[in-house]
Amino acid sequence: MTLLLPDVSEFQPHTDMHGIKAANGGAAIIRACYGTSHPDAVFAKLRAAASGFSFLGIYMYLTAAQDAATQAHAFVRLVGHLAPHEVPILDLEEGMGNQAARAAAWLGVVDEAFGLTPLPLGKRSWVYSGEAFAQGHGLGPLFASARHTWVAAYRGTEPVIGHTLWQSTNGLVGSHVTSWPGAGHCDTNVYHGTLAQLADLIRRC
Repeated sequence: MTLLLPDVSEFQPHTDMHGIKAANGGAAIIRACYGTSHPDAVFAKLRAAASGFSFLGIYMYLTAAQDAATQAHAFVRLVGHLAPHEVPILDLEEGMGNQAARAAAWLGVVDEAFGLTPLPLGKRSWVYSGEAFAQGHGLGPLFASARHTWVAAYRGTEPVIGHTLWQSTNGLVGSHVTSWPGAGHCDTNVYHGTLAQLADLIRRC
């Protein structure tokens, strides 16, 4: 069984979350913010429209120009709380040198704020990066850990590093190119399993 789900942001302002639920049962990923001072323009709208979803990833794009922990605190304030179907995701794809410490700083703040620290790694925040970036910036151990990860590799074969989700296309190149309701051809992600199995990954009780 292969489940496809989109990830969308203000770049797809007319995304129809009800249409997405009709297409895949209720699974998507949305952007909350870019750094500390750019909340995504459609985050609140898309989040509210996904209240009946089984899985909703909520990510922050971590900028290289700002402190990772400071950005994490801004993300926590914006999100406020986690619903049972929601999971926080760190989007780490820029910066020079080894990024493991910056990832750890963000994850530490977010996991603690949302009460995830006492849980096994597989029930805490997820991490996203491009395959080449992760391999070249010290994130290999993180992507080999029990923490769930989401990897971009726009081609017809799976990423070689550990991953739970595979972002296989940006809507233009790669595999599983899909036109999503209201969003058109955008980033699409592959999960090898059912929606129920994906939802169970973030079940915290």
